[in-house]
Amino acid sequence: MTQDEEVKDTAPEVADDVVEYNGLVRDAELIDIRLVDFKFNVKPQYFSALRDEAEGKKRLVRGFEGFMSDLFHEAEVGTLGGQFDWVTEVKVAKKRLLKIEARYLVVYGNVPEVSDEAKERYIQRVGKFATYPYFRSLVSQISWEAKAELPIMPVLK
Repeated sequence: MTQDEEVKDTAPEVADDVVEYNGLVRDAELIDIRLVDFKFNVKPQYFSALRDEAEGKKRLVRGFEGFMSDLFHEAEVGTLGGQFDWVTEVKVAKKRLLKIEARYLVVYGNVPEVSDEAKERYIQRVGKFATYPYFRSLVSQISWEAKAELPIMPVLK
């Protein structure tokens, strides 16, 4: 089999995947986004490190990440959902001084019957963008409550 023949053989599968995914995008409707778990920890040394950073004595390293930790689909009621875990933390050298963790559930309804791959791709992409603004807002609120002076988190692209 030549490379051109291999491409031709996979082309219908790729086209079917795109049609399924686009059908999911067209039909699925957001039902709910909920915060289901939350942890916040800040060490007292954080505040002196923050002051030292402002004076140019130390450099704090800030980072965040998010990932889908669970996927669920209930075909009989036409729902599709995912669980997304978000974390932001501040370190000095290797020592973690501040950490905020949150877990969100996102649920979509009116989900057509599509392949598992299409469902996972959809919830992975759309769920991530749906839950992140909630986490971003939560981090801002906690920063204000704790007087942690965290910068506004970036927009996902």
